[in-house]
Amino acid sequence: MSVPGPEKTWLLDMATTTAALGKILTAQFQGRTTIPPGWAMDSEGVPTQDVETALCGSLMPLGGYKGSGLAMMAENSMRGVGGGAMSTELGGIRIQGQPMRTSQFFLAIDVARFMPLDVFHKRIQSLVAMVKSSRPAKGYDEIMVAGDPEWRAERKFGGVTVFPFPTASWQNLVQAAQRLGVAVP
Repeated sequence: MSVPGPEKTWLLDMATTTAALGKILTAQFQGRTTIPPGWAMDSEGVPTQDVETALCGSLMPLGGYKGSGLAMMAENSMRGVGGGAMSTELGGIRIQGQPMRTSQFFLAIDVARFMPLDVFHKRIQSLVAMVKSSRPAKGYDEIMVAGDPEWRAERKFGGVTVFPFPTASWQNLVQAAQRLGVAVP
């Protein structure tokens, strides 16, 4: 979900699971054998910290039963309406021979139909400022909101916005390119 405005205001890009699958795949690519507790469960629903067991099981829903509800809400909105694969029907990299069948869902709200845009932007900026003015938890320096880590990570390179790419993922791409005889830039 994105709330655009005159400044980078708020951008939420998240999985409805405790950790995104990409984090577990990155652990596998990096040769790690364990992941933090609470990220995944085995094929019988028992929590696991073993990377390979997690990849044969499923991701832990964010926030317990409430998170399961949010995940189903997202499935209903994104895939139910979009007509793509739902839940375990999704194929792709992890399930060879099964098409990805992803779908997209876009909803745009014309805020100007509800209130003047400048009022809306001030309200959003006020909420962001209110949250950021909270006292950080012990051991932290600041409060960040959705979008802050991504905006901090983006860099300009030759006039193009670029984002950091995990070294292990790059190494896997290089190895795949070499196996297939594809030149690496």
